[in-house]
Amino acid sequence: TLDFLIIDFSLYVTEIDIFHEGTPLVPPLNNSFNDTLWLSTLYDYGLVGNNLGLIISKFTNNYSVGSVRFVNLLLLFFNQILLVFICRKLVSGLNLDKYAKNIFFIILTLLVISFIDYNVSTISYFPPRTCLFLLFLLVVTDFLMDIKNSFWKIFLVGNFSLLSILWWIDIGIYVNLLIAVLLIYLMTQKEYFKVSYILIGIFSAWFIFVIYFPIEEIREFFYQIKFITSISGYLLGLEYPQPFSAHSSRETRALLLLIFAGVSVIVLNFNKNINLNFSAKFIISILFVSSIIFFQSSIMRTDTPHIKYSSGPYMFILYFSILYYLFYKLQKSKINIYFKKISSNFILISFICFFSIVNIKIINFSNLFKVKNNISELIYAADGKFLSDKYKIFVKYYSKLSKDDDCIQILSDDIALPYFLKKPSCTQFFIPAHILIDWNEDKFINQIQKSNSQFILYSSPLIWLNNKDNMPNVVSFIKSNYYLYNNFMGWHIYKKN
Repeated sequence: TLDFLIIDFSLYVTEIDIFHEGTPLVPPLNNSFNDTLWLSTLYDYGLVGNNLGLIISKFTNNYSVGSVRFVNLLLLFFNQILLVFICRKLVSGLNLDKYAKNIFFIILTLLVISFIDYNVSTISYFPPRTCLFLLFLLVVTDFLMDIKNSFWKIFLVGNFSLLSILWWIDIGIYVNLLIAVLLIYLMTQKEYFKVSYILIGIFSAWFIFVIYFPIEEIREFFYQIKFITSISGYLLGLEYPQPFSAHSSRETRALLLLIFAGVSVIVLNFNKNINLNFSAKFIISILFVSSIIFFQSSIMRTDTPHIKYSSGPYMFILYFSILYYLFYKLQKSKINIYFKKISSNFILISFICFFSIVNIKIINFSNLFKVKNNISELIYAADGKFLSDKYKIFVKYYSKLSKDDDCIQILSDDIALPYFLKKPSCTQFFIPAHILIDWNEDKFINQIQKSNSQFILYSSPLIWLNNKDNMPNVVSFIKSNYYLYNNFMGWHIYKKN
């Protein structure tokens, strides 16, 4: 808790990533203006992932760039807490004496929570989206070790089928795959009551969901799941290079680490001398299965951020395996007598305090006494503080230009623009890259025709995923019904004929 509370939150009032950070900024506007969810927005992350701003606004009465950034920091903080509890469950199943366990726990915890990086420009091994996955792992482990077989605890496991899909689509798919693996395992163990309880949890959650929302929203929800899962590999795809080929060191290293993690899991599970209990074996096994499933993100988009944020589970396994091997050997040597001497509260607290001040760039103990003000400064920071001078000029110009439009439509990668103009997007497609031939071009054209928007931002200096070749019919429609109104500092603005 300490390392989170003494963060200098003012360091997060920096220039926004217009493309990536626009994804959780625009959907809440669409929801507020249209009073719909999936019908007004094509979610690329998921209902919760794309509406972080809307969620925080329920508690702060404010919705801003700073508030979304704070939610992401808060989720990272929750990840740290969940990782500590996972370490505790894991260490409780080790074949070590209690003094060695104490030291092992604190070292493993310090190593694992260092996977969480609060720097705004850095990706963590366990990014905000993995928060629900870590909670799922804890709940599943807890229910498997519950001798009483509490109905509600097992029932909750089934509820994660829906909750995870609403959370982040990719995390939802991964969690549902893990639930399927869990059900198969329980069937092999003839745990039929647990299987039935989980299935009741799954079907009851989905039943409530289906009857709560209008049928049009439900249809759109399932369409979007199908769409995102079908096109993500194509849209985001960067070919994973052949291992050991030229310029593949990063990708080869990731594959080797995954293999080493798998070997470690096999040794820890089947080496009789190690003698881990069931909960420890289950945690490392489910982490490895998760590693394989999560690695899909690395294959889909072969770049450093995607490789890093999909590697948390197997890095956890590797850290644990190496550390346990060292302690297992040390316990058999004379050095074991020192474990008792150093296993004191004072030493443990010293370790924690040391870790808290490691990242001096973002941490300052004086912030502890003004944490409330620091958080408020971030959450309530003016939008202009997150924009470059050039972008401020463009936003001001486009605001005046589109003052009579009720909505904003872009066909560039300026995803956050509708947010800064405080207007919803004219169509579900606030991310133009999701307009694809043979998928939804007609849908986009139909929606844009119904809007009163006179202007469309057609292209800009910002290029991420935008590729007009993927939407030939839309391009033809725009060229037939709009004309180039102005090239303002590289932003090409079209106006309706």
